Amino acid sequence: MKIGWIGLGKIGTAMVLQLRAAGHDVTVYARGQGLEQARAAGAAVSDDYATIAAASGLLGLCLFHDDQVRDVLFGGGALAALPAGAILVNHTTGSPLLAQEIAEHAPDGVATIDAAFSGGETTIEAGKLLVMAGGPAEAVERARSALSAYAGTIVPLGGPGQGQTVKLLNNLLFASNLHNASSLLRIAQQQGLDPADVAKIIGLGSGGSFALRSFESGSSIDDTLARSRPYLVKDVGTLGRTAADAAIDISVFAATLSFFSDHSAPQKRIS
Repeated sequence: MKIGWIGLGKIGTAMVLQLRAAGHDVTVYARGQGLEQARAAGAAVSDDYATIAAASGLLGLCLFHDDQVRDVLFGGGALAALPAGAILVNHTTGSPLLAQEIAEHAPDGVATIDAAFSGGETTIEAGKLLVMAGGPAEAVERARSALSAYAGTIVPLGGPGQGQTVKLLNNLLFASNLHNASSLLRIAQQQGLDPADVAKIIGLGSGGSFALRSFESGSSIDDTLARSRPYLVKDVGTLGRTAADAAIDISVFAATLSFFSDHSAPQKRIS
C-alpha cells in the first residue's frame, strides 16, 4: 500500500520514520521541520496535496488544528483526489463534527478514519502509541498494518467522530489532573516544600497520576504548564464548543475549562 503523508512536525516525522523503517512506500508533502529526516529515510517528496492523495492507498494527516485539515482536504483538493479504495487517516486532534463532515464529503469508495492518539515521540519510536479510531471497522483493519509501525494499541470506536470524542475526553481529564496537580504543588511550595520532591513522593502513593509526573523534572510549575498549554487550550476549547453544540453538560469541569481558556494566560507556541 502506498502511503501519502502531510504533516512533518515532531510527531508526524516520528510516524513517517517508523513507517519507512517498517518498509512502507511513503511520499511526504514538501514542508515541515522533519522534511530532511523523511527524505534521508527514503521517503519521496511532492509539493502538491492532490498529487500525493491521488497516488495513495492510505493518506495520513498529522497537523495542528482543524483549519489546517480543512485547507489540505478541501482547499487543497486532497480529499476529492483520493482514489476508490483509499483510506484517509487523520491523526490531527480536532472536532468530531469535522470528522463527520469529512466522511460525508469523501468520494465514493474512500474510507475516512479519525485516528486520534495518545502518546509522544518516545511512544511512537517504541511502537506503543494508543490510537482511538473513529470510522468503519473494516477500514481500521485495512489500515492496521501501516498504523502498527508506530501504534501498539489500535481501538475501533464506531462511526466518524468517535475517535475524536474519546481523545477530547481523554485530554479534558488530563487537563483537569494537570490543573489540580499544579494547584496542589503551589500549596506545597507555600509550605516550604520542593514541588518536584512532593510530586515524586505523591506519585508513589494513591494520588499519583500521569499529569503529576509532569512536575517531577524540577522545572518550575509555570514552565511545566506552558509546555502543555497550547495543545490543551486548543483541545479543551474544541471540546467545550462541541459539547455546547450537542447540548452536553460538562459544567462539572468549569474550573478546567476556565483555566485552559484562550484568554486565561499568556501562551507560548511549542513547535
